[in-house]
Amino acid sequence: MFAGDAVMFSGDAALAQTAAPAPMTRRALRQQDRDECSKQVTRYQADLFLECMANRESARKAAAKKKAAEALAVKRQKAEQEFNATVKAHEDWNRKRLELIAQERAKRADCKKQAADQKLHLAKRLRFIEKCIAAK
Repeated sequence: MFAGDAVMFSGDAALAQTAAPAPMTRRALRQQDRDECSKQVTRYQADLFLECMANRESARKAAAKKKAAEALAVKRQKAEQEFNATVKAHEDWNRKRLELIAQERAKRADCKKQAADQKLHLAKRLRFIEKCIAAK
């Protein structure tokens, strides 16, 4: 068996499952770069070897930065969508609340007009307005 392989026994059948490969360490990546660059240049061309190593490392870093930037862009877009949905929900709630307030004001104005038409005394007028609003 190879390292990283796991075997599960289920009755008579054996199922082999391989785990996802772990990301390579920096040391392993440098060794891989060293092997590749050694194949491209002779050992007497140190400047070309170092340039090759630097180019491979910078390419790897650029790819990592690009991947991180894409992940950040996706995260930012998701956050923006959630924010917009929250803003819309708050606007809807505020609009409904303002409509209810306008309806209550209209009821109160109508009840005040009825109380004024009946020429009620202050205490009776206030009780009438409360009962009128509750009835509507």
